[in-house]
Amino acid sequence: MRLASIVLFAALAWYFLHGPDIPDDSYLVVEVSGTFSEGGPGGLVQRLFQQGRSLADVTESLRKARSDGRIAGVIVRIGDLTSGWAQAHEIRQSLALVKARGKRVVAELEVELEPAAIETYIASIADAVYVMPGAAPLLTGLQARSVFLGGVWPKIDVGMQVEKIREYKSAGDELSRESMSPAHREMIDSILDDVHREFVQTLASARNLDPAQVDAAIARGLSRPAQLVSAGIANAVRGHEEILDELGATSTISEQVYAGVRPASLGLGGGPNIAIVHATGPVNTGRTRPGGGNIGSRSIALALAQAASDDAIVAIVMRISSPGGSPAASDEIWLAMRDAAKKKPVIASLGDVAASGGYYAASAADRIVASPGTLTGSIGVVFFKPDVSALLARVGVNTETLHRGRFARLLDLDKSLDDEELALVRSQLADIYQLFLERVATGRKKKAEDIDRVAGGRVWTGQQAFERGLVDEIGTLDDAVRAAANAAKIHDTDKVNLVHYPKSENLADRILEISSGATAALQPPLLTSIANVLGDAGALLMLEPGVQTIADGLPVIE
Repeated sequence: MRLASIVLFAALAWYFLHGPDIPDDSYLVVEVSGTFSEGGPGGLVQRLFQQGRSLADVTESLRKARSDGRIAGVIVRIGDLTSGWAQAHEIRQSLALVKARGKRVVAELEVELEPAAIETYIASIADAVYVMPGAAPLLTGLQARSVFLGGVWPKIDVGMQVEKIREYKSAGDELSRESMSPAHREMIDSILDDVHREFVQTLASARNLDPAQVDAAIARGLSRPAQLVSAGIANAVRGHEEILDELGATSTISEQVYAGVRPASLGLGGGPNIAIVHATGPVNTGRTRPGGGNIGSRSIALALAQAASDDAIVAIVMRISSPGGSPAASDEIWLAMRDAAKKKPVIASLGDVAASGGYYAASAADRIVASPGTLTGSIGVVFFKPDVSALLARVGVNTETLHRGRFARLLDLDKSLDDEELALVRSQLADIYQLFLERVATGRKKKAEDIDRVAGGRVWTGQQAFERGLVDEIGTLDDAVRAAANAAKIHDTDKVNLVHYPKSENLADRILEISSGATAALQPPLLTSIANVLGDAGALLMLEPGVQTIADGLPVIE
C-alpha cells in the first residue's frame, strides 16, 4: 500500500510539473458556446466542479497553443453563444493570433435555429468554416429589443417617479415610458448601424466577399447549411469526424486536458508581473459578494491598492464589464485608480459593457482600450422611486409613519415626492452629473464642456467612443496588457506573468463563486422566462430606489 501511494504521488507530481503528453501535429479543440464569465483562468477547484468557465480560460488556451510546437492547429466548435460583441471580438482576435503563427484554424458552426451573427463573426476568422449537417444558424440580421414598463404601473396602482440627466438616459425611459423617446430611438439606431457595419465589413473581408453580397445574403434570410455555403459564408457542410478526416488529424486535445500544460514549459511567462483587476457587474458600495455578480467598490479599491504597492507588479490593467450603479461606489473606484496610477501605469480594458458608472471608473485610467462593439459612455444620472400607497390600500394595508425633519420621508415607498422633495432630488442629480463630467474630463485630459457634448446619457459603441475621444484604442485585453507592458518599458509580452485580482479570500468563497453559476441554471423555467422577457428593464427593479449612474436599458444586439 505504501509503495502504491508513493508511485501515485510521483505520477501526480510528474503530471503537474510536466503536464499532459501532447503528440506532435495535434489539434486543440476549443468549445465556444453558452456564457463566459469575466475573471481569471480557472484553477483546480474550478476544474473539479467543471463549472464557471471564463473568457480567460479560452484566451489562455489559445495563447499557449500559438507557442506550442506540438499543436498543428485549432478546431473551434461554435454553438449558441450568449456573450456580447466585445467577448466575441476577444475570441476572434485570439484565433487570429494563432493563425498568424502559421497554424491552421477551422471553425464548426453548430447553432440550431438561433440568431447566429456573433457566432458567424467569430467563425469568419478561420481558414475554413464548416456548418454541421443538422445545424440551422440564422443569418437574418441584427435586432435590439427594449422593454417598457410604463404601462404596467397604473394597472397595479403603483406610481413611478423618474428623474434623469439627460435625454439619452434610457434606463429611466424603460421604467417610466410605454415606448421609445426620439432620443432613445436615435441612439439605438446609431448603435445598430455601427454594429451592423462592423459585422458586414468584417465578414466580407474575411470571406473575400463584397459587403453588398453580405448585405444581400442577410436580406434573403439564411438558415440552411447549404445556403451559407452558396452565399460564401461557409466552405462546406461537414460533420465533426468528416472534418478530422479531411484535416488528417490523428490526435485531438480537449481544453480540459490542455489546461494542464504549464505556460512556462512553452517559454511563456517568467518575466515581470502585470496585475489584471477584474470588475464585473453592477457597481455597489462595500465589498463584492461571495460568488461575484457585483462590483464592490471597497473590494476593487483594496485590489488596486494591493497591486499598486506590490513591487513585483510593474503595471495594472483594469478589466471592466459593468452597466454602472452607485455614484459613490463609482467615484471610490475612480479615486483608487488615480491613486494607483501615481505609482505605476494603469490601463483600462473594456468588456461587453462599460457604461455609466462603469465608464466613470474607467475614465481614471492612463489609457482606455475598448472593443469595436463595447457599449460605453452613458455619462448621465437617473433617479427613480415607486409609490405603492394605492396598491397597499387596495389590499387593505395601512401604514403610519412618524418622522422628524422636512425630508425624512424622501425615499418612502408609500408616498410620492412633493415639489420641495423633487427640487432637492433634481439638485442632487445636477451635482452628481457635474462631478461625473469633471471626473471624466480630468481622466481624459479634456474640458468638462467637451465631455458634455458627447455625454447626455448617450451610449456609444467602442468604435464610436474612439472617434469621439472617450477611448484611446480599439483592441482586446491582450492589447491592453501590451499597452501596460509598453508603459512599463517591457517589450516582450510573451514573458509577462498575469496576476489576477481580486483574489478569493478562501476555498469556500471560491466554491461558492463556482457553484453560483450552477444555481442560476436551476431557476424555475417560468421565472427564467419572465426574466428573459423583462431583460434589463426587469433588472432595474432589483435596484434600491434613489440616484443611480446605471445604464440598464442597454440594447442586446443579436
